[in-house]
Amino acid sequence: MENLPIGYLSCRSCGSIENCADLVSGLCPVCRRERAAHLAQLQSDYQEALQAGDPAASVEIAQLIRDYQQSEGVRLKNVPGAYRVS
Repeated sequence: MENLPIGYLSCRSCGSIENCADLVSGLCPVCRRERAAHLAQLQSDYQEALQAGDPAASVEIAQLIRDYQQSEGVRLKNVPGAYRVS
């Protein structure tokens, strides 16, 4: 582990050195915004697939959301129960 100044940690995604007060779940502000935007886009794609009546696409996107939730340790309240991560 590298020697960082007191109060600083590296972002778990990009490795940039940040004040620990600026990190959320180990992510710097830039990575956090990118991840939030990606998750929001997945949710939007899921809604569009549902509205279009495309069950195959909605199942595929729901699985992507589930995988993302597991990898990021987050949970969306509007994800179908079968795809929720506890």
